[in-house]
Amino acid sequence: MIMIKKLKLTLLLLLLPVAAWAAEFEAGKHYVELDTAKSASPQVMEFFSFYCPHCYKMEPVAIALAKQLPAGTAFNKKHVDFLGGLNKEQQTILTRGYLVAKEKGVEESMTKAIFNYIHRDKARFSSIKDVRDLFVLNGIDGKAFDDLAFSMPVEAQINDMVAEQTKYTQLGALSGVPTFIVNDKYKVNFHEVKSQEEFNQLVSFLLAK
Repeated sequence: MIMIKKLKLTLLLLLLPVAAWAAEFEAGKHYVELDTAKSASPQVMEFFSFYCPHCYKMEPVAIALAKQLPAGTAFNKKHVDFLGGLNKEQQTILTRGYLVAKEKGVEESMTKAIFNYIHRDKARFSSIKDVRDLFVLNGIDGKAFDDLAFSMPVEAQINDMVAEQTKYTQLGALSGVPTFIVNDKYKVNFHEVKSQEEFNQLVSFLLAK
């Protein structure tokens, strides 16, 4: 009997965080449920742009979130091409750069370098060569960059990003960046949270829905 009571207490303690989140986070306030199918596996998508100052400021928060996600949860960044004042080609060259960094396993360091180049150094990329030069400056072989930048895997991922961007724009979930989508189904209203911990908890709550 004592063992059964202890087991019941343990199960109750395990369920308490979920119950607390359920009471704290409200649909329509902290998140929006989208009219689309839920993903088969757990994932978080961040739509962002290197040209977006809010994305630049949000990057440390996104990194901290990604590092505490439950095992088996994918974190996928999607670079958009719809920012005003810039043509799509200007934005797509940075999509290529981001994907090269991802393919080379230097996603975090080169994301930081690109953001800093634009927002800290107040510099601009006018061509893919400018992106290549920054990669070389950060220790990436120029030929390796050339081989990947217009490769089939990178082209396929660009097409995927454009498709995802179009999908969530049509759903009314993507009108600006940064935007976080959990399990393809829930848009996070991160403006309603007050700390990194609360943001992480909201995402974990949505992953568990």
